[in-house]
Amino acid sequence: MLLRAATLNTKAVISAAGIRPFRNRISQSGQRLLNTLTRVLDRQAPCAKKHEQQKSQIPQTLNRRPISTKSALFAQDTPLTSSSTVSAKSESGYETRELNDGYTKITTFPNGLRVTTEDSANPGHFSAIGVYVDAGSRYETEETSGYAHIMDRMSFNTSQKYNSEEMLSRIEALGGSIMCSSSRECIMYQAAVFPTDVPKALELLSETVLRPKFLESELDSIRQTIPWELHDLEEKPEMWLPEVTHTVAYGGQVLGKPLLCPPKQLDIISSDRLTQYWRDWYRPDRMVVAGVGVDHEQLVQLCKDFGFADQQSGSSSSPSIADSSILSGGSGSLNGVMKNMLRSRIYRSYNAPKSPAELAAMKSVYTGGISLEPKEGQEFTHIYLGFESAGVKDEQSLYAFATLQMLLGGGGSFSAGGPGKGMYSRLYTRVLNQHAWIESCMAFHHCYIDTGLFGISGSCQPKAEHALLDVMAGELEALTIDSEGNGSISPSSGSSRLLSSLRRPFRGGANNFAATYALSDEEVNRAKNQLKSNLLMNLESRMVQLEDLGRQVQISDTKVPSEQMIKHIDSVTISQLQKAARNLISRPATLVAKGEITGLQSYAASMLANHGISLKEGGNTTTNP
Repeated sequence: MLLRAATLNTKAVISAAGIRPFRNRISQSGQRLLNTLTRVLDRQAPCAKKHEQQKSQIPQTLNRRPISTKSALFAQDTPLTSSSTVSAKSESGYETRELNDGYTKITTFPNGLRVTTEDSANPGHFSAIGVYVDAGSRYETEETSGYAHIMDRMSFNTSQKYNSEEMLSRIEALGGSIMCSSSRECIMYQAAVFPTDVPKALELLSETVLRPKFLESELDSIRQTIPWELHDLEEKPEMWLPEVTHTVAYGGQVLGKPLLCPPKQLDIISSDRLTQYWRDWYRPDRMVVAGVGVDHEQLVQLCKDFGFADQQSGSSSSPSIADSSILSGGSGSLNGVMKNMLRSRIYRSYNAPKSPAELAAMKSVYTGGISLEPKEGQEFTHIYLGFESAGVKDEQSLYAFATLQMLLGGGGSFSAGGPGKGMYSRLYTRVLNQHAWIESCMAFHHCYIDTGLFGISGSCQPKAEHALLDVMAGELEALTIDSEGNGSISPSSGSSRLLSSLRRPFRGGANNFAATYALSDEEVNRAKNQLKSNLLMNLESRMVQLEDLGRQVQISDTKVPSEQMIKHIDSVTISQLQKAARNLISRPATLVAKGEITGLQSYAASMLANHGISLKEGGNTTTNP
């Protein structure tokens, strides 16, 4: 949640990746329903009678084995210091814990499934429920590349009980909102409905998660739409370049694997292969069922009724798809654009097939690198400059980077909010307000369970790309300046050096280097207050609250209350921020650009070196269109 909050004002993409494809079915009647929720009388009447009616209609669940793999950030914060009260274990093997916040309960089923609810003091007229599967692109192989994206697109289609038309009809009749989204570390199925409709919503979620039928006819429809989706995204640098940045930063492995389905998979994927992927990853020990505004005992019982307790646990030790020879065939009928994308490093091959257990245990390795793609005729040149930061389990560094992101802030050259609204961040006052040729400049932070990616993205007019890179690198370097004027660690000498390469207007005309660049108490406090404000305002949303709960329990098996997060934010000091910034730029940089790149080809390495930033040796790769 912390990272989600840090993203809002800076328009940075965090959680789990730059592009987040989703399938969202919201009926028109449901939308009207959501729009009037705040004016509706409280309908939180007991739903035991309706629950019994639903229970009598549900057939016995077939003995299937799903699994999931999620590991990024649970809606985006993952401190690990929250403790729980004494747990109670029933004779049937169901263990229930109540956390110290007094709101959160977690029940663990014998098969490993976890059911969690949060009955907070935040009242509302509707309930939110979700199923979080620990699966995503970071756990894919060459054979299963893009399958999480396909699972997203195949959600709420034909199941064992309903065909796709019946599923859609029930969603329309249900009202509210029901959706699926996939990321690098999680596949999420979520719904927002009236409390009395929770059994109906959970039934639909259980059908698409536990009992899907991957019909070839429905797969054919996906095969036709994905190439257009990929082509459309490629034409939007602000959405496509974060994907390229991940590929370059992690060398095409683990977190560098493609979030979207590669075109080559469209001719290879089949119903049998998708079913095998589902069996490998949609297991109960890799799933969390979460609810907000739902009685805990009711949700536990509903999970039993709809088959979550019947799923088999255990890990698969054999590869998902043993025969990889098929990958050499299937040329398909891809057009020129798709063939070029297939040749790009985003879709390059990975290691040989691994078992799900091996894939789940793989750690991401940051490598850094450079990818420059020339694009003539493009209105702006887009640049991403990133570095390895901290994962969600590095609690101290996590809050420091979240604060740094708020402090840098940024946005576009035009703000509809007017002067003074959200424009006190460094990238507004020191970049956008000083350089008319810069179109946009903003901080980003993608945070995952074991690592993170922090940096600045920007766009400018053609022929100014080298100057934009200089400005971006300078702002990152300026974060390392202390009150004595000392800054980053020189890569060659290992000693602190005076950052005379910085060239920005001095505050108030005073010719004082440290006073111009060093972090001040005023701006740090402002950033921390803004971070806390975003955190608390976002938690007023039931859906954000739901995702925060489900992801935290999935990653750390506990839930950190917002009060504790605020204490962590308040404890962040200027020295911690400077240390985090110095550690950041001491690592090899990841540089990605698209548009006019002549200036970057000639001067990028030397320009970054002037700011104490290094590029990976031998990593200078230009991607041709």
